[in-house]
Amino acid sequence: MATAERGPGGLPGFGRAMLRLTLVRSRTVTWMSAGFAALVVMIAVAVAGVVYQQHGSDAVRHTVEVDGRLARVLSALQDAETGQRGFIISGDEAFLGPFLASREAFERNLDRLRERVADNPEQLAQLVRLRALAHRFAGELDQGVALRRAGDAAGSARLVAEGQGKRTMDAIRTLVREMEAREAALLDARQEAVSRVALAVWAAVAAVVVLLAVLATTALREAGRRASLARFLPEELSGRLADADDSLRVGRRQNAAVAFVDMRGSTTLAENLDPHELSAFLTAFRRRVMRIARLRGGVVDKFIGDGALVVFGLPEPRPDDAARALAFAKDLVAIIARWNLKDDGHAPVRIGVGIHYGDLFCGIIGEDMRLEFTVLGDTVNVAARLEQATKAHGVSILVSDAARQAAGSDAGRWREVGRAPLRGRTEAMPYHTPDDEDAAGPSPSATPQDRAAAPNASSAA
Repeated sequence: MATAERGPGGLPGFGRAMLRLTLVRSRTVTWMSAGFAALVVMIAVAVAGVVYQQHGSDAVRHTVEVDGRLARVLSALQDAETGQRGFIISGDEAFLGPFLASREAFERNLDRLRERVADNPEQLAQLVRLRALAHRFAGELDQGVALRRAGDAAGSARLVAEGQGKRTMDAIRTLVREMEAREAALLDARQEAVSRVALAVWAAVAAVVVLLAVLATTALREAGRRASLARFLPEELSGRLADADDSLRVGRRQNAAVAFVDMRGSTTLAENLDPHELSAFLTAFRRRVMRIARLRGGVVDKFIGDGALVVFGLPEPRPDDAARALAFAKDLVAIIARWNLKDDGHAPVRIGVGIHYGDLFCGIIGEDMRLEFTVLGDTVNVAARLEQATKAHGVSILVSDAARQAAGSDAGRWREVGRAPLRGRTEAMPYHTPDDEDAAGPSPSATPQDRAAAPNASSAA
């Protein structure tokens, strides 16, 4: 099994790669998070403003109710005075009913008033004074009623004429006006505070709205930038470049597994299909390649006609890159075989896959209006030569010994096909095909001459 390369701090190379991935945060996600946070803040501020405005409405209702209770208290005292005067003048006991009822109304409204001003010590003190004055006034009224009941109509009339209770009632009215004025001042202060808070709330909401607009504009611009990058780069890499990962822009050397895929007999297929059918056929083929590549964690670097270049080790190298590349080749051969079982109106599809593992250069070149990701190096050339050699050897898959060894125990069973130098190369190297007839059976497109030339792959490949 291949072991992870360790750095100076003892952290495996894969661990460092994952740490770098963790640190490279997506700008789009950041802007979306910021926008969501701003939206939450705006909602919280708006709710706080509504709640505080509700407090302002409660303050208005409080003032109205206090003023109303004060008016009822004063009215009850005046009704008691009217009833007492009527009884003294006429001697009719019927006037005593409203007289007594008004006193009960006074006590009832005074208790309700006390509940409303319970949180204001100054108003409570004034309420105590009001109750004392009201009791004195009631006592003065009782004197006149007592004289009239005793038959001293002249004495009770004299008390009325002398203005009995007038000074006390004047003090009560003065105190009630003071309490009303005090309540009005409190209302003004509350409304002023509510106005300040409302202004601050609306200013905060406006600021958040502007922030949201900026974030939305930035996010749309970032999304457009990502979409533009995705037009030219593999999806797995366009996001990294959009996240300002300069390692791809600058380029780097690393180990990776490279798989070349090519369709056999595509020229004959093209001659037998009209342009629309050919386009749909190639799209279906590419879709299968991309699906298996993503399933195995590979990146389709590019499609070249009816072929594809797939890299395992991007955007960051992993210890199992070679194993996943080998699994990709087997899966792709299997899924193409199942595709051939369908009656889609095209001839059976045969493919060749060449895989090599080693050091290469990868990076993004070009300007923003036209970017291209590329992998360069001998590893790429060897993978291409192996793919070409699959036809000569009559197999669907050829992998280098370096790729098989890098895959370790996850490589599966393989058999050596040959060691002769590949075309364009001078050094000999062993290459293998799966030791599984289903996974790497002879390619029907290989001619008898191809099969005969297989031992001399150096000249035929």
